[in-house]
Amino acid sequence: MKYIFVTICYNFDKWIGKCIKSAINQKYKNWEMYVIDDNSSDNSVSVAEKAAGDDPRIKIIKNAQNMCGVYNKTINFAKHAKPNDEDVIVTLDGDDYLLHENVLDSLNKIYSNGYWLTYGGCTHDGSQTFPEGWDTPVNWQTSLRNQRFCLIHLKSHKFFLAKNIKNKDLCYRNGQMFKYSDDVIMYIPMAEMSGQERCFYINDKLYFYNTHENCDFQDKQRVDHINNIIQNDLTRRPQYKQRSKNDLKNSICDWKSYKLVPPRSNHFAANKSQIE
Repeated sequence: MKYIFVTICYNFDKWIGKCIKSAINQKYKNWEMYVIDDNSSDNSVSVAEKAAGDDPRIKIIKNAQNMCGVYNKTINFAKHAKPNDEDVIVTLDGDDYLLHENVLDSLNKIYSNGYWLTYGGCTHDGSQTFPEGWDTPVNWQTSLRNQRFCLIHLKSHKFFLAKNIKNKDLCYRNGQMFKYSDDVIMYIPMAEMSGQERCFYINDKLYFYNTHENCDFQDKQRVDHINNIIQNDLTRRPQYKQRSKNDLKNSICDWKSYKLVPPRSNHFAANKSQIE
């Protein structure tokens, strides 16, 4: 089974080297890594290139403009990686890292038992306070769309799930692609299509979530924007139906190409009027 890391990096020169090395150190060797630098203004690219060395499994993609998570983890990633339906896509953000050399071995045991998606197994340094129950299994008795960030790292999924997220659900209602938050926009539909029996919650600690001054949740404007998306858009959209593997694999991805979005300084241009 092949595992493909999708790693988004924006001004992470302090952390991207350790992130890449944590992939290189894996005992399980059938993997690739796509490091997508989102037009960083620091030394992220040079640090990433040095860490990757001559490892042919690691590809570094340099965006000409800042594109943000949803585009990078869907259209941009698929364009470069060209994943197969059964490939497992592992989200490894550029400021985080895998905790030990057996992480992919652990994932392989899970996926060998027929699961389609994983979440959980995340730890952090304790410097940030998280909501109570943030690292517990989701409540499958209520809508995932009302549980906000319920699907935490280590997030991974079969590609046949991702390709079935409809193009319209990657976008605001005005047709402009969402910039944030990819973990909500992407993983909730994939979990809905999988159903509880195909989603595996990881108890063991496999993934280190880095909390620092550039974290998403440190930007109040961005957090408010994400909350607005969830409350005024995502919760009002129809849930995805649980489907069979054959049905999902035989479906045609309808993702469209997009022109470059405005630079990062304008990334909150999508206001409430776009959502409603």
